[in-house]
Amino acid sequence: MPIFHNHAATAFQARLQQLFTPADLYFIYAQDAAALATTARSYTQAFVASGAIKTLGMVDQHETGIVPYLSVRANLLINGQTQPTDLIPQAIQRDLMQLDEPAAALTPAQSLYLQLFRGLFAGRRFLLMTDFPASMTLQEKRYFMNSATAAVRRTATSLLVLTTDTNLVAAHPGTSWWTAPDLAPLTADSH
Repeated sequence: MPIFHNHAATAFQARLQQLFTPADLYFIYAQDAAALATTARSYTQAFVASGAIKTLGMVDQHETGIVPYLSVRANLLINGQTQPTDLIPQAIQRDLMQLDEPAAALTPAQSLYLQLFRGLFAGRRFLLMTDFPASMTLQEKRYFMNSATAAVRRTATSLLVLTTDTNLVAAHPGTSWWTAPDLAPLTADSH
């Protein structure tokens, strides 16, 4: 049975490469919070079912995976480190890298950065982000996207941003979908 499972994982990863290469930010529209949650769940389940879950990192404003009593540094490196810490821009290091402080006091924006860089440090090939916190301003979102774009391109990681923001999707036509792409591998019959 492992032979079939490996074949499924290989076919799944080939499909992901087809959809999300080169490494960049990809925006996937969801009409509302319920549709966004459904897409996030189905994408995560697709990674699990195909045996590719170790290639996926999550960036989520609600299910952060941040251990509040651990330091920011410990949370950043909790999944290991395959990338240099200079991946984090200097301005963010000054803000986020209160490294020895407990992570409990992070703002929603700082939490997103921590999750982003945790996934990159761990060598995840794909990061799935479930929209921006409502508290983030347009400038904060723009700065996050610029920082994330530079980082994912350096690490050959693709950041898949599920969003209800039509402006984000419209502003990035080359890397956006108005309907979430199916992650199922293409078969000979589907060409």
